[in-house]
Amino acid sequence: MRRANVLATVALAAQLAVGCAPAPRESARQIFDRTVRECHLPSAEASGAQREKLLVEAASGYEQVLKSGRSDPHLCAAALRSLANVRVDQGRLNEAVKLYSRVAEKYPACDWEVLQAWKSAGDSLWDAGRQGEAASFYKQIVERFGSDPSAIVQTVARGARRRVSPDKAC
Repeated sequence: MRRANVLATVALAAQLAVGCAPAPRESARQIFDRTVRECHLPSAEASGAQREKLLVEAASGYEQVLKSGRSDPHLCAAALRSLANVRVDQGRLNEAVKLYSRVAEKYPACDWEVLQAWKSAGDSLWDAGRQGEAASFYKQIVERFGSDPSAIVQTVARGARRRVSPDKAC
């Protein structure tokens, strides 16, 4: 029994030492949840080298979900969009935009993730002064989701419509 406690303690210490690295036999959902909780969200409060380390670990976690969670398209769509968010935070906007676009290409039935990916791509490009490129994402939102009856989707579509044609915002 004592040997089992020592081995468990060593295993826990090893897991803590690697930070956000996946534990053995973690499901894709567990990896995603842990990555969000232990790496991605804390990166928003961190700075400097610690922030960069957390972003690298978050990206690694999301990539692991994409490899191990292939049977769950909604989870993979969320992981791909989250990976794109990390790339924006790392200042890699062009790569992020490609990843946001891939959400709709690979997971077209995952409406919420597609909507959020296009919105994030549009907003990131807009904020970078690339309004022409942003407009294409906003137009896609309006075309695909403009008639969706849910209030939250209408709010996003209305915002996209304002960016594309400010005089026709309503």
